[in-house]
Amino acid sequence: MFRANLYRTRSHQSGQALPLALLLMVGAAFLLLSLFSSGRLIADKQRLINAADAAALSAATWRARVLNYLAYSNRAIVAQEVAVAQAVTLASWSRYLESLSQSAETLSAIYPPAAAVLAGLSSSAEIAREATQATANTEIAWRADPLVGYKAMLARSQSWLIRSADSFGLSAVANEVARASDSRFFAFAVSDGGEFSRFTRLYETDQDRQRLREVVLASLDGFTGGDRSDDLRLLLAPSSCVGRSLDLDKWTLWYRKRGATALSEDLQAWVATDTGSVHDWRPGGFLGLGACRDREVLPMGWGTRTAGSGERPPGVGRVADNPAAHARAQMSDQGGETRASYDGLARIHELNYPALADTDFPTSRLAILARVNAGDIRTADQAGLSTGRLRLHDAATVTRLGALAAAEVYFQPPPTESDRIERASLFSPYWQARLVEPSEAQRSAAVGHVR
Repeated sequence: MFRANLYRTRSHQSGQALPLALLLMVGAAFLLLSLFSSGRLIADKQRLINAADAAALSAATWRARVLNYLAYSNRAIVAQEVAVAQAVTLASWSRYLESLSQSAETLSAIYPPAAAVLAGLSSSAEIAREATQATANTEIAWRADPLVGYKAMLARSQSWLIRSADSFGLSAVANEVARASDSRFFAFAVSDGGEFSRFTRLYETDQDRQRLREVVLASLDGFTGGDRSDDLRLLLAPSSCVGRSLDLDKWTLWYRKRGATALSEDLQAWVATDTGSVHDWRPGGFLGLGACRDREVLPMGWGTRTAGSGERPPGVGRVADNPAAHARAQMSDQGGETRASYDGLARIHELNYPALADTDFPTSRLAILARVNAGDIRTADQAGLSTGRLRLHDAATVTRLGALAAAEVYFQPPPTESDRIERASLFSPYWQARLVEPSEAQRSAAVGHVR
């Protein structure tokens, strides 16, 4: 009897573990699908963070390269200005040598052997002047023509390239980097409220261009930028003051060479002038009883050259010392062909110092937001692994994932042994990029793009 009841009880309990097993299997499947979805979300989130960092560093690197290009092109523009100054200087000097040889040939007519030699020198000087003149015309046109000159093209390239370093241009760079990491990702630069547009500016007024003028003048070689003046004592030619002065220097004639190259005050023209005249010391005052005074008596050499349409500097080359020679130089100025080929000192981009918080070592920050739509993440639902009652609805709580990264462009010259500190400018190509923590303002601006 007891055995029969026991058998009957066991028969009633058989099969009760099956529903429990099925329930456990469903729970385990649900848990595995959840783990699969969470794992894909975490993996894609990490990939998105890495892509955002790479995009931010790449965008900042591009901005640094643009600033370095501006520095290199500014240096190249300075070199073009120096070349124009050298061209007008050589043209002026060649004309001066030609006129000097012609004057010497004329004076030597009283001594036929010397006249023959000087005639050959005069012919050679004329050929050299014509060659130099043609070379100067070509040189100035290539380097300074307002439309096709090297300087104009460099200035235009600055304006074009700097646009690629603002938020809109960097968005294209960031998106390319993010999509290279994963084709589902999309990245763009968060608006900086015009901060980068205020980081640099075009220096176009005369006051703005004074700094470039100083850099150009400091870059001229000694012959072009120096005072080409000299005095030669003519020992065998007595002056009109022989015996009238205790100063023996006034007993002979002097040859006074004057010359220099200058940039006009309105920064619109380069002018080079070279003159040379014989000076006599003549007694002044009533009946010649006064002190001996220097007088220009014979202009010997003259030459001048102008590039541009600016006003000539009044004191270039100490021209007041040789007024007659300078007047002849003015009449022989052959700069007409290249006056229109130079439109003044260049207008370049430089740091907008008044708008910078730190004028010595300013930085330019940017933020990149990378995101991916939740529908593009291959979770269990998206992969079709969960259907029906097992569907997780894992994309219902979020529409997209986002990752914010920030970087900054900073100025850091290489270390040197000198104690001199080089401060930031767009004449030195030492701009670099690095990742930084996003600011609160950047985080707030990015929130609206992720929702």
